Amino acid sequence: RIIPEDYPYFLGNLWSNGYRARRLHDLLTETERLGVADFATIHQDVVCIPGRAFVERLSGLPEGDPDVRLALNILTAWDGRLHVGSIGGALYQLAKYILVHDLLEPRLGKELTNQLASHGHDSTILLRLLDDPEEKWIAQAGGREAVLVRSLKQAVRWLKQELGPDPNSWSWGRLHALTFAHVLGRHPLLAQAFNRGPYPLGGDADTLCQTAISPGEPFAAKEVAPTYRQIVDLGDLKRSLSIHAPGQSGHLGSPHYDDLTEMWLKGAYHPMLWERADVEREAEGRLRLIPHAL
Repeated sequence: RIIPEDYPYFLGNLWSNGYRARRLHDLLTETERLGVADFATIHQDVVCIPGRAFVERLSGLPEGDPDVRLALNILTAWDGRLHVGSIGGALYQLAKYILVHDLLEPRLGKELTNQLASHGHDSTILLRLLDDPEEKWIAQAGGREAVLVRSLKQAVRWLKQELGPDPNSWSWGRLHALTFAHVLGRHPLLAQAFNRGPYPLGGDADTLCQTAISPGEPFAAKEVAPTYRQIVDLGDLKRSLSIHAPGQSGHLGSPHYDDLTEMWLKGAYHPMLWERADVEREAEGRLRLIPHAL
């Protein structure tokens, strides 16, 4: 929420959950001076605050079931970072998805549940439900302990079935990937030519590097991804950087159709050219737009 309760004008009533703002505040205040490299690191930050909070709420669960015991061992060892190779990140995301739908869908239906679960609201809803000992929806689903155990058990079994029995083969990037889809690539016969990907991604709706899933189509990064990144050094504009994906050109035959993708995936940048002389030096061609005579 960005305004106080007594703000006199209506700006809406559906606010972001604030986890990304909290993480950004922590990173901006832990160091007195920040440079270009620091902001590049911030762009790639995938610390998931609600993921860590969810793990804290698993304390004391019974470990009699081997799948539940495996889940608890993985999650308690997880550092809360949703990087591409994260085993704990994959398990957290799946358990959260199962738990949210287990609690909400019987009462709200699939469509409304998906709408509520978008843009990080699922994290807020879930933690509030788990923290309320009088919550009727939790009680009707069997109680707090039962719903948590059930979600962990189902998540582990799903991962074993879909990604293999060895947990070392599980990773968030195997579930969470981005495809750059051209408008013509919507046709199945043209998709391979025009589309690029899928590329494994880290992050989710609650991380600074925001790569949100579409709740109705888990777990691909179809909702949000930072396709353009920019760092401007106001002390020396020549040190400014940017990157966008997949490439500068929208023409399939151009070498620049997708040539920035690998840099973007790695968190790399290219210089932003501010001075005319630099632009002239780096230019590989010129495009002249001549108005048609009336």
